[in-house]
Amino acid sequence: MKLKIITMISAAILIAFVLSCGKSDPVDNIKETAAQNEDAENKNGQGENETEDGNSVGAKPEYALPANDFAKYEFRILCRGEEVQHWWNNDISAEAETGDPINDAVFTRNQTIEEKYNITLKSLPDASVGAKASRSIKAGSDDYDLVVVGLRDGQDNLMTSGYLFDLMKMPYIDLTKPWWDQKAAEQLSINKKLFATSCDVTVRDKDAIIILMFSKTLLKNNELEDPYQLVLSGKWTLDKMHSMMKAASKDINGDGTMDLDDQYGLLTQYKHSQYLFNGAEEYMSSLNSEKIPEITIYSERAAAICEKILEIQGDKNITINAEQAASKFTDIWDAFQVPMFAEDRALFYHAGMNRVTLLRTMETDFGIIPPPKYDESQKNYHAAVDAWCTSAVSVPVTVSDKERTGLILEALAYESRYTLLPAYYDINLKTKFARDEESRGMIDIILANRLYDLGDMYDWGSIGSYFGNLSQSKSDSLSTYWEKNSAKIESAMQKSIDKLLDIE
Repeated sequence: MKLKIITMISAAILIAFVLSCGKSDPVDNIKETAAQNEDAENKNGQGENETEDGNSVGAKPEYALPANDFAKYEFRILCRGEEVQHWWNNDISAEAETGDPINDAVFTRNQTIEEKYNITLKSLPDASVGAKASRSIKAGSDDYDLVVVGLRDGQDNLMTSGYLFDLMKMPYIDLTKPWWDQKAAEQLSINKKLFATSCDVTVRDKDAIIILMFSKTLLKNNELEDPYQLVLSGKWTLDKMHSMMKAASKDINGDGTMDLDDQYGLLTQYKHSQYLFNGAEEYMSSLNSEKIPEITIYSERAAAICEKILEIQGDKNITINAEQAASKFTDIWDAFQVPMFAEDRALFYHAGMNRVTLLRTMETDFGIIPPPKYDESQKNYHAAVDAWCTSAVSVPVTVSDKERTGLILEALAYESRYTLLPAYYDINLKTKFARDEESRGMIDIILANRLYDLGDMYDWGSIGSYFGNLSQSKSDSLSTYWEKNSAKIESAMQKSIDKLLDIE
């Protein structure tokens, strides 16, 4: 009975905080939603909790896609290879069932599609997907039916060059369906055109969400507040994280200097200042009402947030960045960051969701929470999707049969939602690796509140470098930076917009 109650509350977190932000009392929302959930569980006997955003899934619905026979056609998918550290597409192909939930889901999905359409799905992994696809398409070669590319990798050389079909006009593709990421479709479309987006074909868009993990050992040792309760009460803010970081930081080797062998409040990397900025509900660039990008990095609120981030990221007595270990470790992520957190020498670890699975051998417990809000007046938590690390699907304009490609892509996305997504979300992440019931509810919040920043994707005028410099205390104030660089940034953005508007 205790486990059932905890599960109900975890499921209620998402609805209470994300979908019912108009209500002022989160505790009342949790109680109300838990009661509704119990009624639903009693009625259907399954306890299914599908969110409005579509993270958890229910029974597989009927979907009237034609079962065409494509006569053994080889459907070629260009995707990231294993040379890309931790970000290769292990969700595209599987040779056989191995017992691994992701692998077996991919195998089942692919087998289903191959049998239904009489095709062979051919994975073509490469370390430089954007560049390879660009060369092929520029030459007019029909080499690939589908390109699975990082958003940063594909922005200028594929999207603005007119090398990709507009997915909004592809036959059979229905971007309103839950197997397509609704936030990506909304936040990445420009002038109502969408050339690459996230969907359930891949799990890399989920792995690339930047989250916070915390060491339960350091939390207990320093008698700090429960981060889960702070999130639930709406009190998880930059100031709260900052105070907890200061309490947990210690010169444990006693040499009088904070170095790689000591204990820190935050383990992160320079670029992640930007993701704290996004967590505070600010964007470098976002779409206006006409669906045209605008630079939105500067405002009084944004400037105040950057000052707070500087206090956090710029203080090397409480924050350690991966780049600080570059002289000692070739692999500053696996050889430095992961062991440091696993040894309970960092209270918070700001990293991609993929680190949850990479930390599966960590002996002591850790929790998962969203990045903090700026202050308590901010309604929702937000977790940014790293534009380079994520994967997005796209269709080259050199494809000879749009009908075939659109049909197979839609079928793959639909089938993935009821095979691959449950394996990732329910079996792999929420059961195998998440350490407690509370983390499961936090993952619901994180996935339902992910955001895409066009400034991270296009990096107009090297706008993202501001945050890397901020982490190193090398940046001007945001107002000074904006005064010096706004013309360059807006000019670079306009060039991209002009190119995109010219694409038929």
